[in-house]
Amino acid sequence: MRRAFTMIEILLATLILGVLTTLSVLTFNAVSNGWQVSADYMDKMQRTDFALNQLVSGLRSMYYPHDGEQSYNYGFVLKDNGDGDKPDASDVIEWSKIGAAIVGNKSSVADTVHRVQVMVLEEGNHDYREPVEITGLYARQCPDVALRSAENASDQDIDYTFENAELYQPVLIADGIVGFDCKVLKNADQAKSENDEDRFEDEFSASNSVPYKVQLTFHVADPEGKSYRSNTAPLIRIVRIPIFEQAQDGATTPSDNPDKQAKEKRK
Repeated sequence: MRRAFTMIEILLATLILGVLTTLSVLTFNAVSNGWQVSADYMDKMQRTDFALNQLVSGLRSMYYPHDGEQSYNYGFVLKDNGDGDKPDASDVIEWSKIGAAIVGNKSSVADTVHRVQVMVLEEGNHDYREPVEITGLYARQCPDVALRSAENASDQDIDYTFENAELYQPVLIADGIVGFDCKVLKNADQAKSENDEDRFEDEFSASNSVPYKVQLTFHVADPEGKSYRSNTAPLIRIVRIPIFEQAQDGATTPSDNPDKQAKEKRK
């Protein structure tokens, strides 16, 4: 004769089933949330890497004229605002370049010399014509000094530099970037070895020239919008500026100078 389940046994089985179901749901939610956080983080890292590559390309396409003179119109400018771990402590850099990097292929200035300014702006910033809606890395662009209109007297009164906040609206390069720090290696003499990171400086006063190397550091936001703690490694890239030598004498690059080539071979 088969023995029937008692009420207590049924209640215990139901309780165990409920506990197992609850644990399964909690585990599934934890895995799902972890996957979503990881996906969001990877998405932000990819966009940050894209922005970093844009800056690297823009710096490598830096322009300096072959006129035998140094000029403030084409120099690299670094405004040091802090260590770059948050928007209001982020640096601002500015230089002249040519090509589509940063500005895009469809930009009217992509095929001409133009000047760009790169910085991190925080949501709600009202320094420009239109308020900033998303925290991230932004760029502004303006025509080269040789291309700015001066056909009539009224044009001569217009400030065509980046000091004119109304004229050049910032364009978002990548969101999720909450901090930006820039350091420079001023000249080749400071590059004593391959490990010259400790020689980079926060200031660059020679704004009629360009530095030998530039170090870019990006601080990325987590999926909840908070900045990562300092013990989480930021993204860092070091860029060698190809026209450094040209900006020093304003005339020739090392490859154009036979004497410099000969000296390099003898070393």
